[in-house]
Formats: sequence, C-alpha cells, structure tokens
Amino acid sequence: MIRKAVIIYCLLISVIAAHAQKKTSIKPVVQKDTRHKVSFACNFFGNSTNYEPVPASEVSDENAEKWMNELVTRITSVVGLRNRFRLVALQNFNNCAAVCFNNETGQERFIQFDRQFLENFQKRTNNKWFVTGVLAHELGHHFNGHSLDGIGSRPDKEIEADEFAGFILQKLGAKETEAESIFSFLNETDGPPTHPIKSKRYAAVSRGWNSAAGNSIWVSLLLENDADKKEIAYEALMNARNTSNPTLQLELINKALNKVPAYAEAISEKGLVHLQPNQLALAAKYCEEALTLEPYIGILRLNLAKVIMAQNNYDSALSLVQDAIYLRPVFPEAYHQRALIYLKMKNYVQTTNDCLIALLMNPDKIQTKADILITKGMAHTELKQAELASACFSEARKLDPYNKRLAAYFSGTKKEQP
Repeated sequence: MIRKAVIIYCLLISVIAAHAQKKTSIKPVVQKDTRHKVSFACNFFGNSTNYEPVPASEVSDENAEKWMNELVTRITSVVGLRNRFRLVALQNFNNCAAVCFNNETGQERFIQFDRQFLENFQKRTNNKWFVTGVLAHELGHHFNGHSLDGIGSRPDKEIEADEFAGFILQKLGAKETEAESIFSFLNETDGPPTHPIKSKRYAAVSRGWNSAAGNSIWVSLLLENDADKKEIAYEALMNARNTSNPTLQLELINKALNKVPAYAEAISEKGLVHLQPNQLALAAKYCEEALTLEPYIGILRLNLAKVIMAQNNYDSALSLVQDAIYLRPVFPEAYHQRALIYLKMKNYVQTTNDCLIALLMNPDKIQTKADILITKGMAHTELKQAELASACFSEARKLDPYNKRLAAYFSGTKKEQP
C-alpha cells in the first residue's frame, strides 16, 4: 500500500460542479515518513478526486489497467522511450491524473485513472481520440519534468502538456481538428486561474500537432522561455495567414518577430508576402534565412520552392518540394505545388497524378481543394480530356464560386499563372 503525506493537485480542466464535488478514493494520510510522499499530482478533469484507439466503452474494469498500459506504450514509442509508468485504475476517481510518489530510491511516476469517467467524457465529446489525448497530456507533464518540482499546476505547464498531446495525436493519426477537440467540452471563458482558457488550449494542441506534421513552429519557439511571448507570436502569425491584406500581413508578422526574433516560420511567411508583388529578391532572402534556421521543416522548403518557381527555376523548385514531401509525407499543399511545377514543365500526366494524391489527402481549406481541382482541370484540358476537365472545373466552382484563378482561366486570355 502506498503511504503518502501530501497531495498537490494541479487543476487542468474545470468540470461541471457535480463532478468537482465528488471525493477521490485516495485519502491523504499525514505521516512523518516522507519516503512515499506524493510530491506531485496533476488531474485532467479538475480537483475532483493510423492506429485506431480502443474506446473506453469496449474495455471492462477488470482489463482497464492492461488497456491503459497499451496506450501508454503506444505513446512512449512515438518519442522513443520505454514505458516505465505504473498504472492504477480507480473506480469513482472521476479523473485521470499524473502523479509522482517519492520512495526509498527516488520517485515513481504513476497514471491514475477512472475508466468509466473517461468513457463518459469520450461519449460527450464524440471523439475516438479523447482518451489518448487525455493520457498524452498527463504523460506530457511527466516528460516535461512538471511532476518533479512539487509545485502543481501553472498555465505554462498546461500549455506545454497540451502541445505534447497534440504532437502525439498527430503521430498516431489524428486529424488536427480531432486533436483540438479533446477540449470541446469546455466553454469559452470559464476555468480555474491555474489553467488557460479554451482558445489557448486549442492553439497549444494545434502547435504540437503541426510540429509532428512537419509544419512546425516547435523548434523556433523552444528557445523562447516566455510562454506569453510564444502565444502572442503564434497568434500573430495565424492572423497574418488569415488576411489577404499585404500591409496587415507584414504588421502581424513583424509583431510575431518582435516577440520571437528567430521564429523561422514567421520569417518564411514574410518572404511569401514579398512574393505577392513580385519582389523576388526579398522573398528569396527571407525564405532562405528561415530554412537556414530550421532546415528540417517541410513548409519552409515548400515556401522557398514557391519563390524559386517564380524565378522560373523549375528543377530547383521541384527538388525543394520533393524534400518537403519527404519531411512531411501527408502534405496536400506540397503535392499541389509539385503539380503546378509539372504543369509548367508540360508534364500533364504527372500533374493530374499529384493533384489526385493531394485531393485524397483531404485538405482542410475549401479554397485549397478548389485550386487543386483547377490545376487538375488545366492538365486534363492539355491532355484533350474535355469531360474530365469540365468535371474538375465544375466541382471547383461549387467549392469556391468567386475563385479569381478560375475566372481568369475562362476569360479566354489564360494569362493567369497556374
């Protein structure tokens, strides 16, 4: 039996009051002997006491620890570590918690969980990745050393654990929206003061997911220890991507770089803004600088490829795009960029093939899907496959009725660069 003196709970998520008022089945016993003292505990659900994850509903209480152990092993294998965690299944615990106990030789790291409680919230979120995400978050506390200081929860700890969860979920096959929605049961503003609000948690999971996907800000921001600066820089870059105003884009990107000067993805994005008015020298400068900082991020190679392609150096652009695909295999935007290069090189069969692959990867943005269909239609036109071309253009028009590229192509001039 594990003896303990103090329990420090870190409140990760504020749950409905009815759950929060339930007592845990582990009761602290104050003793002078601290060899088995609980030095840290972090609850996922607040202070309440290409892989397909197995739903909690399909697991019996008798097999709960075996089920959870398999999940832990799956997660630790992603980061190249052995599963050295001890698991404790507790009925009526109403939580999942990372706990660190002191013992005679050091510390033991535990995951304590309530299978039935996890099942209830998995049904509530309707997300097959929910339990895996919860567990990855708790393991993130252990891996980031949060369980060693005995202090408990702080917002920066929660953000780091959320980023780790996003990273793991992407590696195991979850979509970005599936990873983010492990927090879908939260409302927009409520939460204990030790925890970030819902939007910040979504953003943190997204950062981790994109890191694993090769579309990463992870390395850029690791050297910055200020969590608030990281958050501001990331949000500024996302806002820059969501506006079409070049002046505003530069303002937002510079805001990000003022917070984190070595933010490679923001530097590269600055290059793309200069590409729009055909300022090729400046565009190349920024994209090359970003790639020098972080040579193993796929999107940075893709961005430079766009600049090189605008300089009509198709062979070099093709090489950069192929590197991007190697670094990030599921990358529909990179496959589309390669299709655009092949279209310029008049390799129309390869153009259609790459467009098909990009579409099968189901890009998140409707505009991206429409652009891929337009490129595919152009290639089919050159191949004298009028029926296939018409189908592509028709579908693109349904997705994005005001697409300027499509309008220019059908204006009869065909001056718009595909």
